[in-house]
Amino acid sequence: MNKKYLTILFGLIVVAISACGPAPEPTLSAAEIGNTAVAAAWTEVFMTQAAMPTATPIPPTVTPLPTNTLFPTLPPLLPTSAPPTLPVATAIDPCNDVPPIEPKGTTVQVKFVNKTEGTVSLSFGLVKENAKGECGTYNFYIPRYDEPVVTVLAGCYWGFAIVDAAVTSTSRTVHNLCVEDTTKAVAIWITPETINFH
Repeated sequence: MNKKYLTILFGLIVVAISACGPAPEPTLSAAEIGNTAVAAAWTEVFMTQAAMPTATPIPPTVTPLPTNTLFPTLPPLLPTSAPPTLPVATAIDPCNDVPPIEPKGTTVQVKFVNKTEGTVSLSFGLVKENAKGECGTYNFYIPRYDEPVVTVLAGCYWGFAIVDAAVTSTSRTVHNLCVEDTTKAVAIWITPETINFH
């Protein structure tokens, strides 16, 4: 148990020390830039909708005076127009969200092997939903030379990692990695440039 705490403590120290270094030059793929633009657009839409005034209720109609008086009865007031309706927002891609804690679909084991000279912050996301409608992006922190075995939903994945070493780099999948074998843990190596099967 102490080894686990020491590993976590060491990881936190490495992250704290690495935060003092110069900021790496960001490199984003076209898909990541597109996803960022879509997220910014949806944020604008939701903020605009939140700032719009809500429909206020129409004041009550004038109540006529009792019939035993000589005053005429006034007709009820009618609204002049219907309140505006807000556009219906489309759902956000569930594959960009957190995966289910207790999945209903098939799960497999993946062994990530850190072949870099530093710690790895890995995003490992499903490309599409499984038959149960489940999807998501897993996030893992893998210390230097570590080889954790994790359980994920069966399916095809993309991967993107930031390698925190003497020279910070990014590593990504060249093509989708499909993990569907339930009989053994599939090994995926993370190098300073690529994430791929071994």
